[in-house]
Amino acid sequence: NKQVGGASNSEHLYNMTGVGAIDFFVKDADMLEVQDYVDKTWPFSCGYAAPEFIHIGMRLGRPKVRWDYK
Repeated sequence: NKQVGGASNSEHLYNMTGVGAIDFFVKDADMLEVQDYVDKTWPFSCGYAAPEFIHIGMRLGRPKVRWDYK
């Protein structure tokens, strides 16, 4: 995580049941549409960097957090 410039307290480093994160993209999809879908359906944290990728995660005590990487 450090090698790619990630935060020291990144959700990607969480190592407990029910928390953690992934970054993803959908090949041949309009990532802005995917982002809109995720925003409406994912009840936990999301970070948007569309069209490159979407970050989804689960945080203890802060279930619905949204931010934009740009």
